Amino acid sequence: MKKISLLMLALLLALGGLLSACSESGTNPETETDAPVPSAAEETAEEPAADEPDIPEPDLPANADFGGAEFNVIYPDWSLYEHYLSAQELNGEVVNDAMVNRNDAVDERLNVSISFVTKGYIDTILEEVRAAVTAGDSTWDMAVTHCINGLQGLLTGRLIYDWNKIPYVDMTKPYWNESILEQLTIGGVTPFAASDLLIADPNVIWFNNDIATDLQLENLYDLVLGGTWTVDKMTELCDKAIRDLNGDGHMTVKDQYGVMGNDGWPMISFMYGCDQFVAEFADGKPQVALQTEKAADIIAKFYKLFCEGGRAFLGVNDRYIPFESNHALFYFMSLSSMEQYRATEVDYGILPFPKYDENQQEYVSLNWTGLQCVPVSCKSAEMTGMVAEALGYESKKQVLPAYFDYLLDGKIARHEETRQMLDIIFDGSVYDFGMNFSNQANFLYTLPDLMKQKSTDIASYIKKNIKVTDKMYDRVLKGYEGLNG
Repeated sequence: MKKISLLMLALLLALGGLLSACSESGTNPETETDAPVPSAAEETAEEPAADEPDIPEPDLPANADFGGAEFNVIYPDWSLYEHYLSAQELNGEVVNDAMVNRNDAVDERLNVSISFVTKGYIDTILEEVRAAVTAGDSTWDMAVTHCINGLQGLLTGRLIYDWNKIPYVDMTKPYWNESILEQLTIGGVTPFAASDLLIADPNVIWFNNDIATDLQLENLYDLVLGGTWTVDKMTELCDKAIRDLNGDGHMTVKDQYGVMGNDGWPMISFMYGCDQFVAEFADGKPQVALQTEKAADIIAKFYKLFCEGGRAFLGVNDRYIPFESNHALFYFMSLSSMEQYRATEVDYGILPFPKYDENQQEYVSLNWTGLQCVPVSCKSAEMTGMVAEALGYESKKQVLPAYFDYLLDGKIARHEETRQMLDIIFDGSVYDFGMNFSNQANFLYTLPDLMKQKSTDIASYIKKNIKVTDKMYDRVLKGYEGLNG
């Protein structure tokens, strides 16, 4: 798992004074009057910069100079990339300005001109890279992808480099995600990677604190910190939240539930919260990891939560009830959906997904953001390596602290404990070969599919899908072998 929590916290404290100055410039006007007495954390933020934790700099030549060459990154118009990948000019918003300053720092250090370009939605990346490679066109120096779409084609089509063959890239540095090395490196080949250029995009559990208070529930943050926030505990709390609000004797959209959410892809994160991956490695080869008693028990636990006792209301589009409607104790959805709740009057909190049981050591959060790869037709592998390293370093140094400050500015983070929760969520952020190379195959959707079928028969589900998945894994392995020449 990627260990970013302590570093993020320290960076936030060290940069607190600078970020407060941004607020005074007009982005956070309510803080200009009736200012509270500084907390211990805020006082720490005023300590000398010398106390900042050391982020090892990239090992790049001091005289590196690419003569103002264009460096083009293609990305899909999708998810967090729309707001948190790059920016064109300063506008006073803390994350926007951090991204501009990051790009400027890399441009100046290497004498390049970085541009982030989108040609449309997630399916455009494979098309654009394939077209460029086929034509010998060096337009794209790096590509940012969707978490699933196009990865198999980029790999098996031999359209991208093995990152290990890109000069100056050092994935032991803390601005590269170590979970990818565990999950997406096979036979010494790493076709995809992710530095802190790509902000993690986990799903989270949102809870309605007004409902929790009315029910006189125990402190939910204490459950997480005490290691007792489990699926069984969540089910128990959901039982206490069920209310027939209109008294008609039927549970409908007008009533109160324990949990609500999208019954499609967001539900997948519950399985990972139980530390259950889709794939595992045996003798260096991926295989389906769901043929276990634990996986069957996980399905049974969630069948109880979602399909029994009127605890859950699940839906998509016209069947979906908005979080701010106050009809559920818990909601599950992406952290990036925070944007729509910045102005809500609901007193809400954020939790990681519950653990399988109290014996599970860590909370696990599936990272739904995408990946980085290098087209074989790029202008210079040497330039791409240096720019990728510098972007990762500057993102960790400048953008991530700004992003955490944005999350914790009081509009999104309603409670003091949110800092700790985000720390846990980002610290437990993982990738999974079985997710990234699912090609939207069924095993990634095991939990939501079975819940829609109101079934716990995971054995039949596996039997139905195992051959197709095994063949797909074989094709992906050949793709790895093709980059190992």
